[in-house]
Amino acid sequence: MACSIGAGLSQSSVAAEEPDTAIVTIDWNQLQLSVTGLNETAPTVEFYNHNTSLSSYASSPDLDENNWKSVNNWTATANTNADAGTTYANASASPLSFSGTANSMEDGSSSSFGNRTVDFSFDGPGVLTVTVPYIISLTGDSSASGCYYCYNYDHASVSGYANFFSSVDNGNSSSYSDASFSLNNLYGDPSAESQSGTLVFGIFANGAGSGSLGVNFDLSASGVNPIPEPESYAMLLAGLGLIILIVRRRSVKRDA
Repeated sequence: MACSIGAGLSQSSVAAEEPDTAIVTIDWNQLQLSVTGLNETAPTVEFYNHNTSLSSYASSPDLDENNWKSVNNWTATANTNADAGTTYANASASPLSFSGTANSMEDGSSSSFGNRTVDFSFDGPGVLTVTVPYIISLTGDSSASGCYYCYNYDHASVSGYANFFSSVDNGNSSSYSDASFSLNNLYGDPSAESQSGTLVFGIFANGAGSGSLGVNFDLSASGVNPIPEPESYAMLLAGLGLIILIVRRRSVKRDA
């Protein structure tokens, strides 16, 4: 007698929903670099080696696409676009703005990254301060899908840093600071949808030296991925137990 038993893992049905989107906008037009001296004389600062790097990545079941671009200035307009299936990612830069977008889809994900850096010399003593406004946001609501056993991860962050090193008068000194803000949306623990503020960071210089500073953004968005429910594991174990029982009974009959 032939016997066939099937056991599998079922997944929760996921209702249609608006795709999650991660967005960042850095108001480059409002970037300010201020210098303060300690002896009523403003130190001299010179910037060089400006660089802008952009990348965008999109993935669907049948296609992966990764685009990257780098320009050695902060004045050129540049962008990257990645389109795979129905998912889309973008990163762009101009003299006025620095921004990115990442959109999710049911069976794919996307990410967007931007980085602007510059080296500088500073004849100290004094303070160099950097300020730039930003907006980060996560839109869409995975919890609206009605899928309890689902997993998704959406992320939007912005950060800035500055470092400096000086070696004068038989002594060494260094200074470093950074600032970062991020929104993260894990299913069941969504963060605020939007946040705006100002990145503020800088360095203190005891004397003349050199350093670098940079501003970055990082975005990612993924679709809702169903996770097998506990009942599905219970069904699988029950099916395996039944298979073992049938095999044992057949073995007993042969021995008899």
